[in-house]
Amino acid sequence: MKHYSDNIIFFDTEFTHLDVNKGELLSIGLLKQSGEELYLELEYEGKEVHPWVEDHVLPFLIGEKIKKEDARMKLWEFVGEDKPYLMAYVNQFDAIYWYRLFADPKDHPAFWIPIDFASILFAHGRDPEEMRKDSFFEELGLDRTKYDHHNALEDAKMLKDAYNEFVKII
Repeated sequence: MKHYSDNIIFFDTEFTHLDVNKGELLSIGLLKQSGEELYLELEYEGKEVHPWVEDHVLPFLIGEKIKKEDARMKLWEFVGEDKPYLMAYVNQFDAIYWYRLFADPKDHPAFWIPIDFASILFAHGRDPEEMRKDSFFEELGLDRTKYDHHNALEDAKMLKDAYNEFVKII
């Protein structure tokens, strides 16, 4: 399959709530095709945290928490000036929290349209939830257990590996 662009950064976020009016960004992981990676944990105000997040995300945040201004600076530095495409598994929440971090949806280092891997699966006649299934990873020849789930960087790594293997079989 020929890609429109190879200038892709795989990314994932973790946040306090699916309701974006209540939630805050907790962490973000980015991974370039080259393997270069960035993982940030952000300070948060302690607004309402969904119970699922308390059990499955907060206990695994172990890095230094940085201010949002510092996160923006590090993201600009990592992403660079060439406006790569961001790809997430299901990008709706990741993109919203990304845009909110930068405060202006037009003032951030990536191309303005994020890529959604679930939609790629759908467009190829596949179940968009296949990234949740062991059988999908077995088909791709990947060991799903090597990734720590609900860690933004690990989820970005899993996405990169799944995407790169999937495009070989379509």
